[in-house]
Amino acid sequence: MSPSWRTSLYVVCVAQATAMLAFGFVLPFLPLYLKEIGVHPDSAVVFWSGALVTSTGISLAIFSPIWGALADRHGRKVMVLRSMLVGGLIIALMGLVQNVEQFLALRILQGVFTGTIAAATALVATIVPRDRLAASMGQLQTSVYVGIAAGPVLGGLIAQAVGIRGTFFVAGAMLATSGLLVWQFVHEHYPPPSTARRPGFFETLGRGLRSRTLMPLMVTLFLVQLSTAIVFPILPLYVERISSTTDPVKLYAGLAFGATAVFSALAAVNYSRLVDRSGYRRILIFACFGAAIFYLPQAFVQNIGQFLLLRSAVGIFFGVLIPATNAIVGLSTPSELRGSAYGLTSSATAVGNAIGPLLGSTLAASFGYASVFVATAGVLAVLGVWVIGLVKEPAAR
Repeated sequence: MSPSWRTSLYVVCVAQATAMLAFGFVLPFLPLYLKEIGVHPDSAVVFWSGALVTSTGISLAIFSPIWGALADRHGRKVMVLRSMLVGGLIIALMGLVQNVEQFLALRILQGVFTGTIAAATALVATIVPRDRLAASMGQLQTSVYVGIAAGPVLGGLIAQAVGIRGTFFVAGAMLATSGLLVWQFVHEHYPPPSTARRPGFFETLGRGLRSRTLMPLMVTLFLVQLSTAIVFPILPLYVERISSTTDPVKLYAGLAFGATAVFSALAAVNYSRLVDRSGYRRILIFACFGAAIFYLPQAFVQNIGQFLLLRSAVGIFFGVLIPATNAIVGLSTPSELRGSAYGLTSSATAVGNAIGPLLGSTLAASFGYASVFVATAGVLAVLGVWVIGLVKEPAAR
C-alpha cells in the first residue's frame, strides 16, 4: 500500500465536504428562487419544490448503479472527477435558468451526473488498507455531515451578499475546485482490467439484487435514509408549533437540522473504536434501536429545548448507521466489484431520499405532525430487527 493513502483520504474528505457545502447552498432559498423565476401562487411553489427534490433523487437512483459498474471498469477516481466537475457545471447553469422547466431539467441532470458520495465512498474503499476501512468510512461520513450542517447557513449568507443566482455560480466553482483537488492530490492504484470476461451491467445488477450479503445492506441504507428524510418537510413547521410566539423560529429550525448533523459527524468520526470491540453488526443493531428510542419522544415534546436535546441524541446514532453499513459493503465485496456495490447502495439511498419527504408530508397531512416521529421510530425498530435477522458480520481477513 502506497504511503500516500492517508493524504489521498484526507483530500477526498475535504473535497467531499466542499461538495456537500455547495449542494447545500440551494436549500434555504429554493422556494424564493422559484418565485424569482416566475412560479406562483404559493401552492405551485410548494408543488415544484417537492418535484425538484424528488426528480433529482429518482434520476440519481437510476444512474448510480450504471456509474458504479463503469467505476469497476475504468477506475474510481475518474468517477469522482465526473461527479464533481460535471456537477459544478450543472449547478452553475442553474443560475441562468429563466423558467421552472429549465430548472427541473437541470435538477434531473444533477441526479444523472453527480452522485459524489457514492463515487467518493468507492474510491476511499479502494485506496485505504482493509484494517483502516471502518475509521476511513467514519471520516468520509463526517465530511458529508459537516457539509450538510454548514451548507444551508453559508448558502444563506452568500445569497444575501451576491443574490440567489450568484450563489449557484459560487457553488459550481466550489464543486469544480473539489474535482481539481482530487485530480491533483489523490492517487488511486487501480490495476488494469483483467482480460477475462467481466460480467455485464445487468448481470452485475442481478447479482447484487440477489446477493444475501449486499441486498440486506441496500435495504438498511434505504431505511436509514428514509428515516432521515421523512422529517424534512415538517420540521420547520413542527418547530414553529412547539415554540412560543417570541422565539426565533427560523434560528431554531436551523438548529434542529444542524444539531443532528453535528452530533452525527462526531459519532461518525469516533465510532470505529466501538467497532474494534463489538463488531459492525452489534453496533448497527444498537444504533437502530437507540435512534428509535430517541425518535419516539420527539412526538410528545413540550418545548424547543427538549426537542433540540432529542435531535442531538438521535444524531449520535444516525452518525454510526451509514459509515458502519458502508464499511460492511466494502469488507464483504471483492475489490473488483466495489464500484458496482456502492452504486447499488447509493441507488437505495437515493430512493429513500426521494420517498421520505413525500411520506412525511402525507403522514403529517393525514394524522398530524406527531405521527411522523412515531412512524419513524417504528421504521427504525423494524430496521433493528432486519439487521438482527439478515445482516452478516463481515469475515475477518
